[in-house]
Parts: sequence; structure tokens; C-alpha cells
Amino acid sequence: MSIKRSVNIACPTCGVTQDITLVEVLNAQTDPDLKEALMHNQLNRVNCADCDFDFRVDLPMLYTDAKAELMIHWVPENETTTREQILEEFEEAIERMNAEAGEELPMPNVRLVMSRVELVELIYLVESGMNQRVVEYVKYSIYTRNREKLNPESNRLLLNVEDSTEDELLFVVQDVEDKQLGQVLRYGRSAYTSLLELFKEDSEEFMEMFPGPCISARDLLLEESDEL
Repeated sequence: MSIKRSVNIACPTCGVTQDITLVEVLNAQTDPDLKEALMHNQLNRVNCADCDFDFRVDLPMLYTDAKAELMIHWVPENETTTREQILEEFEEAIERMNAEAGEELPMPNVRLVMSRVELVELIYLVESGMNQRVVEYVKYSIYTRNREKLNPESNRLLLNVEDSTEDELLFVVQDVEDKQLGQVLRYGRSAYTSLLELFKEDSEEFMEMFPGPCISARDLLLEESDEL
């Protein structure tokens, strides 16, 4: 089942505080309505009782889907939390889940994301049967081949699973700061299929690039940039 908790939060516009209920653990099988709200950007939204301002509250959340054998921990990025702290919190969350379950969870199916759009993207990706590591490998290739147009520090590359076709995968460029979606980049489905076959034959390179739990071409490029 899903888990909710009550918090007292201040409106970012007028500053008035109010008690609200937020989803902390979302079980897609027992609460499909909550999953639907997540996919349409309606989960954990608040309407200020004083000024009527509508806003979304982003706090760490665990998404689980037993049917898909998937668990995704979303820890929102912010100015006060480092990537290392996020990874540490993720490991602590897994330890708590293991303690409650009485057994270790299958780590290959546990993922970490740091934005809501990446969470939604990953859900669509898994449900469509696509390979996340191969998709991120494709993103890595697109980034490195378009360095003048795509800067991983300011641009996030998202796979639009819904609008992709049998012939093409559609990737959308998102501005990291203002969250606006921009240019659409197309990638041949046949090229993805060839990479998928390569992964099935020998996955070592893919696993070395994206060991998990945070499987992200953008994060890898930012790490490589820091090392220069």
C-alpha cells in the first residue's frame, strides 16, 4: 500500500502555512489513481488556502510497482543537497526497506532519479519494455555528438516514449533551470535495436558506464567534466 504523511508547509507566494498530506511511498498496484496523478503532474500539489496559489511540493518519494518488479527512489535535487548526500540517503532507504521486508531487494530493479520528469520518463520506459542502460547510452552519444548545442550542465535530455514511433525515438531537450521543453531530436529505432543486440551479447561496456543505481548519461558527463 501507499504511505502518506502530514506536514506543515508555507506557501512560496504569500508565506501562509497550512497542514497538508503528501504521498511518501507510492504503490502503483494498490493505488493506480495516485500513479495517474503522478504521471499528469498532479501528485502532491497544494492549493494555498489564503492566496489560492497552486504549487507542487517535491520531497523524497519511493515509487514501487511489484508487477513490473520496479522500485524507484526519487530524491529531488536542490541547492543544499549534494549528489553524494542523495546517494547516501538512497542507500539508507534501501536498508530500511530491506529491514521491513526481512530480505534483500533485487538491486538491479532499484533505481534512483533526481527529478520528477526523470521519474515519469523511467516509468514509461520500463512499461514499454525498453532497456534503460541502452537508452542512456544513446543519450550519451547524442550529448557528445552535439556538444555545441547540448550542455549537460544546462540541458537535460528526455526520451518521449509516448510519441516515439516504430522508426524513430524522440528525445526532448529540457532547460534544467526553468524546466521548459525545447528542441526535439530524432534517433533511428534501428540503431537502438542494434545497440540492444550488442547489450544482449556483451553488456560489460554498458554496465561499466552505468552501474546504477543512478543510471544517467547526464550525470556521467557531469562527473567526467569534474574530473578534467
